[in-house]
Amino acid sequence: MKIALISGSHRPTGNSPRITRFIANQLEAKGHSTYVLDLSTQELPFWDEGLWGMEGLAAKWQTLWAPIQTELADADAFIIVSPEYHGMMPSKLANFFLLLGNGATVAHKPALAVTVSAGISGAYPVTELRAFTSKNNRMVYLPEHLIIRNAGEVFQPETKPEQAESNTYLTGRLEWLLGMLESYATAFQSIRASGYTTNSKYANGM
Repeated sequence: MKIALISGSHRPTGNSPRITRFIANQLEAKGHSTYVLDLSTQELPFWDEGLWGMEGLAAKWQTLWAPIQTELADADAFIIVSPEYHGMMPSKLANFFLLLGNGATVAHKPALAVTVSAGISGAYPVTELRAFTSKNNRMVYLPEHLIIRNAGEVFQPETKPEQAESNTYLTGRLEWLLGMLESYATAFQSIRASGYTTNSKYANGM
């Protein structure tokens, strides 16, 4: 099974890219293949009508976006890792979802939302992801999500004694969620194969 992980942080040295890599390693240890899109190092232009083939704008998307879109289309499931910036998900992550449009790249495939906060926050991006990021692309979020608070102390090679209990809990919960994501991904294959989920008359969500 192939799982794509999207790290939405703007900061290469932030917690989100590190945690995304940690989760990818956990998946690979289970025998899954992974694709990691780190938006802190992969620069994507803001959405424009070149994605619709507009002359003079389309060429750059063939170079920049088409290879990424191919990787996403090959994936069976997704993990979206979002830090919380001032109570919001980052603008690069919002732009990523605009680029997905309403194509079949991620449609009717399950996604796990993971949000990250250096402090005790982290809940707001969960709400934003669920409410605003899947209307037209039809990605399907699991009913569960993971909020990682005090992220600088979590999933590190060495755990401080005062963080040991929290790390044990989060590690166990992540393990459970990855198993759930795998189960959903397997089930959704038959949903997509039914052909019923594709209808050009209703290309956009309501």
